[in-house]
Amino acid sequence: MAAHGCNVRLWTLHPDPANASWVHLSGHGGNVNWATFSPDDRYIASASDDGTIRIWNAGNDRSAIQLINSHTGSINSLAVSPDGSFIVKSCDDNLVRVWDACTGEETFQPLHGHKNEVNSVVISPDGRLIASASFDDTVRLWDARPGAAIGESMCGHTDYVMVVTFSNDGRWLASASRDCTVRFWDVMTQQPSAVGPLHCEGWAQTAAFSPDDKLVAAGDSRGCIYLWWTDTGELAQTFEADQGSLWSLAFSPDGTLIVSGRSENVAHIWDVSTGQAILELQGHIADVWSVAWSVDGRLISTGSDDNTVRLWDASTGAPLATLHGHAEGVRSVAFTCDDQYIVSGSWDCTIRKWDVHAARSLASEIRHNPVAALTSSPLEDGWLVGPSSELLLWVPAEYRHHLQTDLCTLLIGRSRVVITEGDNGLHVGADWISCWRG
Repeated sequence: MAAHGCNVRLWTLHPDPANASWVHLSGHGGNVNWATFSPDDRYIASASDDGTIRIWNAGNDRSAIQLINSHTGSINSLAVSPDGSFIVKSCDDNLVRVWDACTGEETFQPLHGHKNEVNSVVISPDGRLIASASFDDTVRLWDARPGAAIGESMCGHTDYVMVVTFSNDGRWLASASRDCTVRFWDVMTQQPSAVGPLHCEGWAQTAAFSPDDKLVAAGDSRGCIYLWWTDTGELAQTFEADQGSLWSLAFSPDGTLIVSGRSENVAHIWDVSTGQAILELQGHIADVWSVAWSVDGRLISTGSDDNTVRLWDASTGAPLATLHGHAEGVRSVAFTCDDQYIVSGSWDCTIRKWDVHAARSLASEIRHNPVAALTSSPLEDGWLVGPSSELLLWVPAEYRHHLQTDLCTLLIGRSRVVITEGDNGLHVGADWISCWRG
């Protein structure tokens, strides 16, 4: 039987219930929600909140003979390879996972090595290496193709490592930690640089190299942005932001501006030369966890705890599109190298790939075709709702975490329900239901 606990209990029945015997099958790390026998009664399968399925021998030894990962874990960070062929994500299950960006298939077994939650991943500019940062206070390097660890953990931080990032020439890593420091690491030797550690007043929560690698920026839990010269470690500038943690930042492609996301529901664009905020991106209704600048410098994407991805005009700060689909906070966003897509990762355990051109075109299309509103409608109390809060489509509870609309070209998750809109009307799923225009 399965129960609200971490064990499966196997009973030997007896005519007198008082004499029935049982054994515990232990090994799950979370509540066991389901268990069943195989048709030949030789095995038992159990599924747990720990994200695994275990196959047990029902014979005398009653041991677990196979462990299967049943889901992909909540997503803390993701990165898209320079050629757009694969996606790397960090998970709350201590693992780093790599996915094919076209098929949505996992390319090899998860990367094991961290001893605590993996909070950040990044891919080297040549696409050959993956770096990861963890709550185990370490940074690690991985070979991106065979999926193998390179060397040992890079140790030096004394608290959670929040972010790791490559320099644009691929020679250095910068890591930001809750020990209030930013550290540099030589990629070839995996040893700390002679420069640093660099100190923040609050927890260092995000870091980024300028395009020419002459500066490194970091944001802290007090809301400050620091700029240091990478060759000397000297402080070049401090941006005094308002109160509230800075969760993410990114340089513009020309290095003159920085966009930052913070815990006050807004993102800001800063002038690097003056340290002044020149634009405020308003629209999110919860913390802005992630920001990304498009390769051509014209667009900015943000991911928020309000479950949405937003697209902005980088020159004016005007909102261009709001992308609905994630069922929980969006932890990470990234543009593909050709700026055609945005990839987002969420605590709902899914990765979504969004069509940028379609998202920008949607606003005008909705005016002429109300059914098209479903491709970017928020889900409220089980209903997809229109721009005036009109009820458009009821979604059964079992499908709500798995909706995929035309704007979302790829959904990596446990399952999916696809909504498309074409010449013959609205279609939802392959076998579920079809709705037609009246």
